[in-house]
Amino acid sequence: MEADASPLTPEWRRWLVENLVRGASPKALLASLEQSGVPAEQARRALEVEQQEPFVAGVLRATGMQRKLEGLLDVYAELFQQTEGPPRVDRHAALTPDAFFERYYFDNLPVVLRSDWSASLALEPWSPGSVAARLGEREARHACCVPLFEDARLEALTRGLTTLPGFTAQDARACEPRLWWEPPGAEVPLRAARRNVLLAQVHGERRLQLVPAFELRRMATASPEPRDAPLRLAVTLSPGECVLLPVGWWYGFSAPDGGVAISFEAFALPEPNVTWDVDAEPQATPLPPRD
Repeated sequence: MEADASPLTPEWRRWLVENLVRGASPKALLASLEQSGVPAEQARRALEVEQQEPFVAGVLRATGMQRKLEGLLDVYAELFQQTEGPPRVDRHAALTPDAFFERYYFDNLPVVLRSDWSASLALEPWSPGSVAARLGEREARHACCVPLFEDARLEALTRGLTTLPGFTAQDARACEPRLWWEPPGAEVPLRAARRNVLLAQVHGERRLQLVPAFELRRMATASPEPRDAPLRLAVTLSPGECVLLPVGWWYGFSAPDGGVAISFEAFALPEPNVTWDVDAEPQATPLPPRD
C-alpha cells in the first residue's frame, strides 16, 4: 500500500507518524483519531499506511531498540537504588587489588581507597606553588588536565614517578598519567569518563559529583522535573586518597582551596583499558536481499 493512499491530511499524518515514533500505542492512536471524528475504517487504514511506509518502518525499528535499551538502563538504576541505605560510594582504608578489580572495576562501580603512594612523590615539585609556576600564570588561573609525559614544562614531575602497585600498570609512561590542577574555587561541570580512570589526590580537597552510567537517558534529556533528575553521588577526596572513575560515568567537582592530583589509565590487568567512544558512528545493519 502506497503512503499517498492515506486518507489523512499532511498535518494529521505528521501527528500520527510523530506519535508512532515516540512509542505511542497504535490502539490509543486509533482511539484518538476516532474521537477526533475520523471514521474507524479510515483511521485503521491511515495507521496501516504509515506503518508500512518504508522510511517510517525503519525509524520504528531503530527507535524500538533505543526504547528497549533505555528501559534496561532504567532497570539497572532501580536495582542500584534497592540496596540497603542510600546509594553511596564505598571507601576502604585497606582494599586489596583483587577486591578492587572484582568488586568495583569489573562491576563498573566507583570506590575510594586510601594509599600511601603519594608519600613517594618529591614534595617540592608537587607543591601547589611549584605546579602553578611550571604551568605559567595564564594557565594556572583555570582548572586543567595535562599529560605529564607530553609537556616539557612538567618534566621534573615525571622524574621518579611511580604507579600504584597491584592496581595500575608498573610502567608510569604506559599509564598515561595526567596532572590535574585547580586554582582555589575552581568548579568543573559534569563530563563523561571515556575510560576507567584512577584519580589520586596529592594536594587539596576535591568534592566530586558522580552520576552512574545507567543515567544516560536522564543526562541526555536534562529534564527540569526533579523526579527525572539523574542520581548523583557525592564524594570528597582528600590527599592520599584515590577514586576509581568508572568508564561511562559522569563526574564533576569543585576544589574550594585548589587541588593537585594525578590520574592513571592503565591497570594491572592482562587486558587493556576499555574505551567508550561516544562519537563512534554505528555500523550499518545487513543489506536486504536483492531482487
